Parts: sequence; C-alpha cells; structure tokens
Amino acid sequence: MPNSRDVLDGLPVGPLPIPCDPEGTSPVQWMHVPNGVGVWVVSDYHLARQVLADPRFSRAAAVAPGAPKLASIDPSPDSIVSLDGKAHARLRRIVAGAFTERRISALGPFIETRARELLDAMAAGGQPADLVTGLAAPLPLSVLCHMLGVPEADRESFREWVPVLFDLDGAGAESRTRAFLLTHYMTKLIGSKRREPGSDLISALVQAADEDGKLTNRELVTLSLALLMAGYDSTADQITLAFLSLLHDPVRADALRADPGLVPAEVEELLCTNPSAPVSFSRAVTEPVQLADITIAPGEPVLVFLMGANRTRDDSGNPAGNPHLAFGRGVHRCLGAPLARLQLATVIRLTLDRFPHLALAEDVDALDWKPAAATRGLKSLRVRW
Repeated sequence: MPNSRDVLDGLPVGPLPIPCDPEGTSPVQWMHVPNGVGVWVVSDYHLARQVLADPRFSRAAAVAPGAPKLASIDPSPDSIVSLDGKAHARLRRIVAGAFTERRISALGPFIETRARELLDAMAAGGQPADLVTGLAAPLPLSVLCHMLGVPEADRESFREWVPVLFDLDGAGAESRTRAFLLTHYMTKLIGSKRREPGSDLISALVQAADEDGKLTNRELVTLSLALLMAGYDSTADQITLAFLSLLHDPVRADALRADPGLVPAEVEELLCTNPSAPVSFSRAVTEPVQLADITIAPGEPVLVFLMGANRTRDDSGNPAGNPHLAFGRGVHRCLGAPLARLQLATVIRLTLDRFPHLALAEDVDALDWKPAAATRGLKSLRVRW
C-alpha cells in the first residue's frame, strides 16, 4: 500500500485518514487510525468489492453502541448510511424515487449557468485566483441548495452552517450552535414544503415519504442532512483534485479542450485514480469472515482503502468489467453518483474552454492540504491564466 506521500502521476496524495505501510504487501492489514483505534484495512480490488457488497460487513454494527469508534462523531444510527437490510432499503427506495434520471438531467442548465457565473467572477477578480473558494466549493453547494429547495434569501446563512457536517470532532460552542441552527432550519424547511410543495427534492422526499410509510420529520431531517453531507464536500474536493491532476499534466487538459467529447471518460479516470473519498465508511463484521489469509472476528471494524483498491483492479481485459469503486458498491452505492459526474463534466468542460492557458500558480509540493478526514482535498488551489 502507498504511504501518504506516495504519488499518482507525480502528484502528492496528501494526508490520509489511515496510515499506510509502504512496505506492506498483504491486501488486508491491521492498522490504527489517528485516534488509536485499530481497524482492518482492505486494499485489494476484488476483496474490496466483496466487503462493500457482503451483508456480513455491516454498517449498522459499525455505529452500534460499544462498537469501535474510528472518529469522534459517527453518522446518526438512523441515517441512511448507517442502516442495513429492510430499514436501509425503505429509506433508499424513498430517496431513489427522488433521484430519478429525469430530475438529475433537469439540473444540467442550472449547473452550467452557475458554473459560468463563478468563472466570470473569477476572471473579474484577477489572478492568481483560488479555484477552491472561487469555483469548486460554491458550485456544489449552490446545486444542492437549488436541488433541496433552499430559498435564495436563506442560502448565505445555510453556507455558514453546512461546515458543521464535516467537523469530525464536534467540539466547541460554535459547532454545537451551527448544528442546532442547521437542524432547526431543515425541520422548518420540511414543514413548509409539506404545506406548500414545490418541484424541489425536499418536496419530492416529503411526498415519497408520505406515500411510503409516513416518515417522521426527524427521519426526513436526518435523510436531508445525509444527502447534503454526501453531495457537498466530496464533490467540492473532487473538482479541486480533478483540476490538480489536469493542470499538472497540460497535455491531458489540451486534449480535452480539443475534443470535449473525451471529458466523460476523463471524469471516470479522475474518479478512479485521484478520488476525494480515499476510504469507505467503516463496517463491522457480524460473523467470522475469511479475507485472503486473515480471519476477521465478529465486531472488528473494516475499512476499504478505495484509492488503493482502484489501483489494483485489472484493466488488461475489459475495463468495463472492473468498474472503479469511487462511489462504493452494493446497497450502499452512492445514489448521487450521476449528479457528481454531471457537475464534474460540466465544470471541467467550461473551465478549460474559458481559460485556454489555465495553469497552477504554486508548486505542488507547497499545496495546503486539509487535515486527514473522511474526504481528501485542498484548502486552496491557486491558478493563473
């Protein structure tokens, strides 16, 4: 497994939420996360596929009372990402009904318009510019606010509260206040959408929930926050990492400018080789399971090192038969994958076209990485054109 300073195409990967043994050869290794808790880490592609799809590797068991905690704060036990079996299937059916292909496709014009607005603002602001604050972060948050139906007048406050979702420590009065304000706001928003539904995702979830067993407001709030968490930080970081890769290799960027039809395939390559989510959510084993030459005991936590697993897949035959794992696999595979792909493809195409001479304005060895967390990204990425 590569260590945290290993390189992908000459790029440093930044800090990872797990230490990786550069000398290790086993596809299943016992490691310790920063808080000292031990976890089995799976880095082989085919074993990773098994872990992600095998119901014996349980998300619910990983967040149950008494389970080893790999972070100070786990997702809520009643969140869609924390459930298994029928409870998970019930929520997923409701969300899937709102994440239709038609609904995602209909977001295309909004994504394109908003991306152009942000690029115009970057150009007007002069160079060098920060691609994170100017483009990568505001675009997915704007898309999610539009998609959820957050009124325009509330979006500035909403932007201030959202970072609490990614505060893994959860300490401090400020974090607690933001968490309260965000939860209170989402509760009010769901109530207003139930009274006066619109064409937004919250309204669709309320309708689907009422038709499929009448989810409580608490369940809808938890579900809405889970969708917000899944769709914001990971997409913002993925946009940043995509441009880091492309600008580090101008030949690739020029090829996409010359033929925008190559962009969708390039998006898949970027998701595979330089993903913003380097590891999966943790799982706990519910019965003894043999992985490679290791027997994992009930209750022991397991993580899939997605970035490592993607690099071990065999593309020598039919690459379509070995899809990357950036969005997971099995019943917990990310429902927002089409939306993330659409945003990535749109922003890459428009940005490379708008700035034909876009280039990094800083040395890659001096990049300011975020601390190791669930997603992997940069605090800033300065560019010039």
